[in-house]
Amino acid sequence: MKDSNHEVENENINKRSAMGWPDALCIEQVIHQKMNDRRKDEQKNQSQPIELSSLDANRLREKLSRPELATLYTDLKTHGERALKEPMPVLSFRLYRQFSDMGERKAYEEVYFDRRGRLAAVAMLALNSTDANVLHRLEDMLWAICDEYTWCLPAHLGTGEMEQEQVHGNIDLFAAETVHMLAEIVIIHAQQLDRLVIERIRSEAERRVFTPLYRDQRKFHWQTADHNWSAVCGGCCGMAALLLLEDENILRESICQTVSCMEAFLSGYGEDGGCAEGLGYWVYGFGYFTYYAEMLRVYSEGELNLLAGSKIAAIAAFPLRVHLSGGTFVNYSDSAEQEEIPSGLLSLLAERLELQVDLPFHMPLLTNDSCHRWAHLLRNVMWSDPEVYVDEGSSVQRTMDQGFIFPDLGWMIAKGSLDYADTQATKDEGAVHVACSVKGGHNDEPHNHNDLGQFIIHCGGENILCDPGAGLYTQAYFAPGREQLFHISSSGHSVPWIQGQEQSSGRQAEAQVLEAKLSECGGDLDVTLDLTAAYPEAPSLARFTRHVRWRIAPDERRMKAELRQTDRFQWKNEGMSRVVRLESGSGSSVSGLDAGGASIVERWVSRIQPVMVEAGKIHWQGSHATIHMKYDAICWQAGIETVHTVDHDNVPVTFYRTLLAWSGPNTENDARIDCPERLEAICEVSFIIEPRNRETEVSMNE
Repeated sequence: MKDSNHEVENENINKRSAMGWPDALCIEQVIHQKMNDRRKDEQKNQSQPIELSSLDANRLREKLSRPELATLYTDLKTHGERALKEPMPVLSFRLYRQFSDMGERKAYEEVYFDRRGRLAAVAMLALNSTDANVLHRLEDMLWAICDEYTWCLPAHLGTGEMEQEQVHGNIDLFAAETVHMLAEIVIIHAQQLDRLVIERIRSEAERRVFTPLYRDQRKFHWQTADHNWSAVCGGCCGMAALLLLEDENILRESICQTVSCMEAFLSGYGEDGGCAEGLGYWVYGFGYFTYYAEMLRVYSEGELNLLAGSKIAAIAAFPLRVHLSGGTFVNYSDSAEQEEIPSGLLSLLAERLELQVDLPFHMPLLTNDSCHRWAHLLRNVMWSDPEVYVDEGSSVQRTMDQGFIFPDLGWMIAKGSLDYADTQATKDEGAVHVACSVKGGHNDEPHNHNDLGQFIIHCGGENILCDPGAGLYTQAYFAPGREQLFHISSSGHSVPWIQGQEQSSGRQAEAQVLEAKLSECGGDLDVTLDLTAAYPEAPSLARFTRHVRWRIAPDERRMKAELRQTDRFQWKNEGMSRVVRLESGSGSSVSGLDAGGASIVERWVSRIQPVMVEAGKIHWQGSHATIHMKYDAICWQAGIETVHTVDHDNVPVTFYRTLLAWSGPNTENDARIDCPERLEAICEVSFIIEPRNRETEVSMNE
């Protein structure tokens, strides 16, 4: 280790000690003591690589036999037996070249992750098998992974003349995951694997990861990233180091580097614990942060503990706060409405941080994860505890089943239920969970979408007015001009098109929160955002504000939920005289709307096809609820646009955009646009939500 770097690292870690994290001196003392203990064990011929209960083969066998893991074990057995019968799929040169030649990454990655899924399943099956063929196949699979040209994905490497140089010694998310997976399998099966296989894995880990990262101290962009890369890459390499490294100085370097990566990762979170990348990347980034923190805690016998403090507790609570109902979540950015949250991760966080998990217990399957991540699988087996889960229908008070405002992140969420006293219905049938969420923030976030002012309306486990979430990851998805893609552009969100302009990208495009009030019960919400900065290229826009008012309250006949949206557009003096042409994008078509001269087109996105009941009235019929929309048909002309696209998994999906184009008032004296200094247009829309189990319809004339 270079002295100058060591001094800087010590200084950085000492700064972190104020967070309750270990400083450099503490790390050095703990590692020195651990190594001394190991040397003493070696002298007594009692040496073991590392003592971690999660990697104990006997405990894993016992866990796999538990009833709550029955579906998982069946999934592993089916997948593993197929892997035992079939040859390992080949990562060919042609597959490797597809990304640089055509920007196509899916074909290579499908084979890459399939190989790791087969290895994971066979590694688990080998725990209970006395068949020598299973162990031999496991060794062959481990050897095959060691033979790979690179453990990185082609999409994460350079291209052109520097491509080969980028391959050697490079570490991306999946190279890090691979070295971690191999290290844990080696420890679990150390007594059965051929020594040559074990030494090959140690050699490849040293060549591909430990030497460039810890010995040569090569700098990688992810070491200072404030998003999931720092936690995943740093954490995976750090766990492999704890398991395989025997040099005290290099191991200390590894821990110091990894702690520094984890600090960078946490800097991307505010004190509110919100994850700008969305829930899917919370699972990824904070999941691997937790996995490393727990391994380090156990390794150091509690002396080195990163999983502590109010900020960590707030981050851990994020998925519970963005859970709406029925396993459906707020899914801004590149996240999905239905996310697979590792049961082991939630169970450990509940135990360590005393969280109340208001979700039904669900054991994720290996085959449900397209990347077949070993870290999630192993910890789901070892840590999952159904006792920490509280079902939504339980009468137990749930602190997370309330609205929440993330002041740093700029997300606002209100939750409640519509409970009808219907003698024909059971309690569960008579109560429907409803929620809404509004997004602020800025348009330069990790995995950013240009979506300031976007909102979601949720009822009965379904986001009826929705966010499209992540699109298909291609070269174009991360290249300049990406904001033209449906999932990323403001055209894919419930925000307006103003004077021919979508929202702009960049940190300067920021939502200013003028008001964010949540009722004490967490069910009523008032939000006002100034979104002017999101439309810097709208030539005549002086100011644009959006006010969202959400209430759950009884009227004369029933409980109802209502969202009132009020958008105010203030113009410079010449504003409304400017005529702009509306052009439909994404190969879509506009139905029932002549918006050729509109200066404003309001939009709402849903997977459910809306029905235009009559002028001024539109509704969406969800699985458990209907949303009735009322608008001013005098000033706004309605239409419906169909957008055909594919989701993150390349599955075809159709979205429907409901459009309201500004047509202006009938008279020049209309008070809504008569301002002393600026012309003003106002869009006032109400959404009334009622459960489908009621036969009566809400009156749109009230």
